[in-house]
Amino acid sequence: MIGIAFMLIGVSPVYGWFWRKDMVKQPSVKPQEAPRPLPQNSIPRQGKEFPMDRVEAGKRLRNPIEPNPAAVESGKKLYEIYCTLCHGADGKGGGPVAAKFVPPPDLTLDVFRVRPDGFLYQTIADGGPLMPGQRDALQPRERWEIVIYLRRLQGGEK
Repeated sequence: MIGIAFMLIGVSPVYGWFWRKDMVKQPSVKPQEAPRPLPQNSIPRQGKEFPMDRVEAGKRLRNPIEPNPAAVESGKKLYEIYCTLCHGADGKGGGPVAAKFVPPPDLTLDVFRVRPDGFLYQTIADGGPLMPGQRDALQPRERWEIVIYLRRLQGGEK
């Protein structure tokens, strides 16, 4: 009996016990791994926005905020905080970051002027190829106000 006990003690470090205590083996989202996608046509429980790409957002989303002086002023303040460093005060991509990094695009060009508001909104939320998303930093209303201000920078309202 004692011999069997010693044998089990001697073998256990090599083979381990029959149960695993390693949390690594548990079913979970690993680092650098995205969570599972939402089921098709599902509705978020917390009332958060449903994820979509910029093109789809351009087709589906409409700005719920009426362009008015208060929204433009709020959008300007938010733009100065979150966007000016890269895009510059005039939206032409001449911010301080542009001098040491890949210059961001000129937001006053026709290619952005013809984009729907939803496209710009989703770009602010999720970012672009080199642009970080601001979904966690800005509320939906604030993102729409920035879109309103961008339309002013582009030379009018859309």
